[in-house]
Amino acid sequence: MFEVAISRLGKILETHPWAGELAGILPLSALIDFMDLPRKLHVFELAGAVPFWSWPVTPAGSRLLLSSKHTQRDCCLDRYGSSVALTALDGCYGDQYIVSSPETVRMCISSRETHTLPNDHDNMAGENLKIQNLEIICISRERKPERRFQPSQSWLGRILLDPWLAFSYQYLLISTLGWIMLLGMIIMSGIFRCYLSLTFLIVIPVTGVVIFCLHGSTPRRLLVQEQSDYNRLVVVAEHMNATDWMVFYGESTIVNSLLNRPLEPMGPRLSKSASAILRGALRVLVLGQWGLAIGVAALKDWNAFFITFWIAFCIFSHAYLIAPPMSANDWMRSYANIKMARYQTQLSSRRSLFNTIIALNPDTFSWDNRMDQEDRTKFSEGAMRWIDPILTRGSSRTKWEDATRTAMDEALLRYSTESLVSPAWQDKDGEVLGFDWNDNYSREYWKSFILEGIYMAAKIKEETRLFGRKVTKIV
Repeated sequence: MFEVAISRLGKILETHPWAGELAGILPLSALIDFMDLPRKLHVFELAGAVPFWSWPVTPAGSRLLLSSKHTQRDCCLDRYGSSVALTALDGCYGDQYIVSSPETVRMCISSRETHTLPNDHDNMAGENLKIQNLEIICISRERKPERRFQPSQSWLGRILLDPWLAFSYQYLLISTLGWIMLLGMIIMSGIFRCYLSLTFLIVIPVTGVVIFCLHGSTPRRLLVQEQSDYNRLVVVAEHMNATDWMVFYGESTIVNSLLNRPLEPMGPRLSKSASAILRGALRVLVLGQWGLAIGVAALKDWNAFFITFWIAFCIFSHAYLIAPPMSANDWMRSYANIKMARYQTQLSSRRSLFNTIIALNPDTFSWDNRMDQEDRTKFSEGAMRWIDPILTRGSSRTKWEDATRTAMDEALLRYSTESLVSPAWQDKDGEVLGFDWNDNYSREYWKSFILEGIYMAAKIKEETRLFGRKVTKIV
């Protein structure tokens, strides 16, 4: 029965010469051109979240996998220069720093659904606006630190047990489906005597095991995991003249650990001798993959179609079924013990953006320890320093800051949160505030931007349920 099937398959290639020519092109094209290995390696180092059957390696990918600098503490794309850097501005002390794990942060954010908050303020109806896009990322703990997921200490446990505890059902389903398909492909290759493709399909998961030992066996965690009593706001952008801004808001320990501290590998590191042996084995396996791909391309037979199908399945599954953002979400839940909520809105100008962030910042006003409440007669010592890299200090800025503080104080005294998001606050004329404030700043161009910032901050707080200065403890 199998002899007849094998004979018929061979005749198809003889009858249709173009199929043979296609078999000579597909394996090398699929192996070289369509793999996003840097992001796959990054999430593998972050959480070990790539199945072993998904490791065809391109020439460019081999240079990345065998580069000594990528076996260090930082994940692949978090190393400075490997991705677009992000600059952070601390809302409490005004410190400016480069985000330590920019690509991990991007993956975590992209894994969350965006909730859009429309800006209905009258300023948005103006002309020649320099629209500012603002994302609010609310971060909180998934569970108490003592209840967080603890990875296995043994290598066997990390390979066989941890995925069932750390990863989503979707990842487990696709991973299991992949192993079933790989086993079926190996059996079919043996039945149809496609021994080159059979060898290739066996080499792939062996390559995955070696890459796991080198890169995926030490998933990362947040460096500092102790709980804090206070929330922190941090402003993040690619540069100081950007129009796309992010605000991270949450418990100060986890916000600082995610943005300002390097991620910490979990588990023992490889010795130099073990690393050298594994790197040598990886070189042999990668060369074997390329040799087999070149061999089947030269033969132009059914081996090429088996190999091409498997490479295409790996590419498709990594791009759509178990994409890096999904694995980053699993990492947040299991290894980092955090959760995110993502909101997006627009502001009419840079000053409106500043005023919105100032009104959101839990450290904007001084804190009166004796009365255990905010002292709105002055800003806290470092609360406005985060603006310094964007807007130089001077008499004009001082006047604007005074107007901002006075407007916020009056708004909080006279209006509830529900009133601050009412249509009355959408008006840019300032009638919602007293005569003295309007008279003092009637000629200032930024007057309406202060009102817009107070209005949008109240709207954001109502929608996101921001926690205020103190952290709400997990029960």
